[in-house]
Amino acid sequence: MSRRARSPLAVLCVVAALPAVGLGALAWWANSKVATVTISTDSGGVTVVAPIPLASPLLSVRRAPGALATDARGTALVAAAAALLGAIDGTSCAALGINDRVVKSVNPDLVVIPASNLKIVVAAVALDVLGPGVTFTTQVVGPAPVSGVINGDVYLVGGGDPVLSEAWYTKVSATHKRPPLHATSAEGLADALKAAGVTSITGSIIGDGSRYDAETYPPGWSADIRAVADGTPVGALVVNDSTTRAGVIGKDPALAGARAFNLLLKAKGITVASDSKVGTAPVGAGVLASVQSAPLSDLLNEMLATSDNLTAEMLVKEIGKVVAAKATRVDGLAAMTQKLTTWGVPVVGLQLTDGSGLSRDNQLTCATLMAVLMRGTAGDAVGAGMARAGQDGSTLADSFTKAGLLDVLQGKTGSLKEVKSLSGFFVVGADEVEFVVILNGPTASAFQPIWDQLGAALLATISAPTADRLSPAATVG
Repeated sequence: MSRRARSPLAVLCVVAALPAVGLGALAWWANSKVATVTISTDSGGVTVVAPIPLASPLLSVRRAPGALATDARGTALVAAAAALLGAIDGTSCAALGINDRVVKSVNPDLVVIPASNLKIVVAAVALDVLGPGVTFTTQVVGPAPVSGVINGDVYLVGGGDPVLSEAWYTKVSATHKRPPLHATSAEGLADALKAAGVTSITGSIIGDGSRYDAETYPPGWSADIRAVADGTPVGALVVNDSTTRAGVIGKDPALAGARAFNLLLKAKGITVASDSKVGTAPVGAGVLASVQSAPLSDLLNEMLATSDNLTAEMLVKEIGKVVAAKATRVDGLAAMTQKLTTWGVPVVGLQLTDGSGLSRDNQLTCATLMAVLMRGTAGDAVGAGMARAGQDGSTLADSFTKAGLLDVLQGKTGSLKEVKSLSGFFVVGADEVEFVVILNGPTASAFQPIWDQLGAALLATISAPTADRLSPAATVG
């Protein structure tokens, strides 16, 4: 063939043909029976050599094994949950999801009473508004000591710490089965005064809970609730859940806290001349001692794993203080509703009366709670803060103890008369299963078989095909 110059048109034709050549080569490569092909051009031939044949076609769905494994787990979950879902009557709801996608639900938009599952919403909003590392500081303020004597009153100023406790209150007892997991040492404040050389106080110990408003009990809390440890009064200054060693619950948390601190000081050899009172510390008063709580991430664990009602109620007021500059239950709950709306969480039928879920006036849907779960993960401060199956000191200490569920299932329980709820996460492989089950009415009294059915359904996801089993088959030849 002569080496005369080729026309520009011929060159363009060859260049234009090259993508087609590439696509043809790709198709032949994907075919297990591909043969060697020669394509002729003006300058010679282009040879496409057949590769090693593939057992799985190039465009096979097996080339997305992770997605296939997730779908397989979802299918296994729904199939195994048939009995569970079938037990949900017209007064209850349930929803199952995997990796932020609902795979099956029953009555998801039915308005129900959530009981303590409401704490999941409080935790999610608190984490967003306050941040995981925020702490709450309790201060002792008053005149500086002179030769060991403080002339005047000393104020114990509450900073919203829900777990400020004496050592005795952190121990398990017959009447105190779930003590604080992350207690702040009240003794630390007394020790600081002792270390500063204080020997006496000529005035009183005055409890200052003015950081929050004066409402101590949310509406909807019955007299029965207020009379037990689950319904202790709410305030910015609380020591030992306002409970004495004799088990008596004080009705004024600031006064109860001042009295507890007074006794601590006396035990350290510091005398206090007058009885404890309630008041507000003077602006600019000197700080004599202070103690910080554990970070919010730990306090969320406190609230979720032990279902601590006081922590929930105090966080609601703290949310109100931060968002609306009003540390009230009403403003905190309004801020929570607004945050859910901003997140795109469905709020149809949502009614919030407290943060703990003790009130029967609280209402939400399984769709709302599932959307809140799916906004987070099993590993964030909300998911990780939940009780783990079989965890000592938690609400799941004696639940879901079978192999595969034990220490894997993460959940928040809830219980009122004719209300049982359980929501949370189950991590299997690279997937997160989300579940919400809220039983209202007579079904709640027969919750255990339903919990067992939930456990069986979650276990079924473990035996579903994994990504490595669904990966492309080995090459042939």
